[in-house]
Formats: sequence, C-alpha cells, structure tokens
Amino acid sequence: MSLYPDVQRKAQEELDNVVGSSRLPDFGDHDGLVYIQAIALEAMRWMVVTPLGGTHRVTADDEYRGFFIPKGTSVMPNIWSATPSIIRRSIPDIAWCLRAMLHNPDDYPEPIVFKPERYIKDGKLDPSVRDPLTLAFGFGRRICPGRYLAIGSLFITIASVLHTFNIEPTISEDGKVFDPFSSVVSGVVSSPEYVPCKVTPRSDKAEQLIQESSV
Repeated sequence: MSLYPDVQRKAQEELDNVVGSSRLPDFGDHDGLVYIQAIALEAMRWMVVTPLGGTHRVTADDEYRGFFIPKGTSVMPNIWSATPSIIRRSIPDIAWCLRAMLHNPDDYPEPIVFKPERYIKDGKLDPSVRDPLTLAFGFGRRICPGRYLAIGSLFITIASVLHTFNIEPTISEDGKVFDPFSSVVSGVVSSPEYVPCKVTPRSDKAEQLIQESSV
C-alpha cells in the first residue's frame, strides 16, 4: 500500500461506504467489499509466496511442447520465478520470464503493475479473468489444504488494516523512498525480511476501534 496510495484510497472509500466508522469489518461484509477482494487476489498474483509452487513427480511418461518427460521426473510449476531485482527492471528486460503463470500478459495485461481493477467489471468480480487462486496454492494432490483459511485471513486483514490505518512509505534522511523490494528474499518461499513504513490511525475513532478490539 505504501507503493500504491491510489489503491489504498479506493479501498478506504469502499470500506467507509460499506462498513462505516462505528465498527471493524467482518466476514459479513465480504460480498460488499469487491475492491478489497480484488486487492487480495492481486496480492496473491503480484508477489506469490511460493514462486515455484510445490515439487511434483510425474506418474507416467508425458510430453510437453516436444519435450519428453519420463515417469518419475520431478517437476516444479513456474508460478512466478522472477526475483525482485528483475521486477525493478524495464519490461523488455524481463520478457524471458513473463510466461510464468501469474505474470503471463495474455492473462494479466501489464503484469508487473499492481492493479486490483483488472478483476472488476460493472462493480463485480469479473469471472472472465483468470483466478490467481487456482495457481497460487499449488495443484493436484499437493494443493495447499489451508488455502481457504489463508485467503479468508488475507481478506479480513486487508480490510481491517485499511479501515483503520493509513500506510505511507518511509523516506530516508536524503529524501529517498524506501524500496520494499530491496528486502525481499526470493527462493522456495518468497517474503520480505522487513518493510519499513509509516502506519498511523486514520482518525480518533479508528484508534478507539483498534484499542477496543485488543481488549
């Protein structure tokens, strides 16, 4: 959110309209918070936690685009294999890796851009857009068993945080904005080591809601 203040503003407008200022969001608000749902989907697509999914073993001889894959071969899906340093480069420099599933421009135009609007049409989630959740949690018998808990937790966390806080980037003494990608460790699991940012309550009422919820 520190990188995309316009996304934060749109999310907070939706939360104010649907939830109001007297309470925190809950799962009963889910269907009315379409933009929050879209943020959760885009977060799962844009920087997937497991860029190479889980390792699978081929149970029978197979062929893919002319490549013979013998039975017993270990395979890893290219969900998203680019490192943060690659993301920071220009689009032509990353053309080699744009066929990764969640950054395929055929499915997600301008894949490097964090754009929740790509999932919304006429005020609803657009079913014609490929659902990143069908890819982000793995495949087959090794698909993540906690995927429904994970996406539910992500939704309510995004809604609660943006309903009560403003998130701004950290600016160094020399005036440079901190780049959160600089602390991302990419491997089997991709995650930031730390993301300095400025987090402040949106209002006195928001601060009160936070304090009451922690009692």
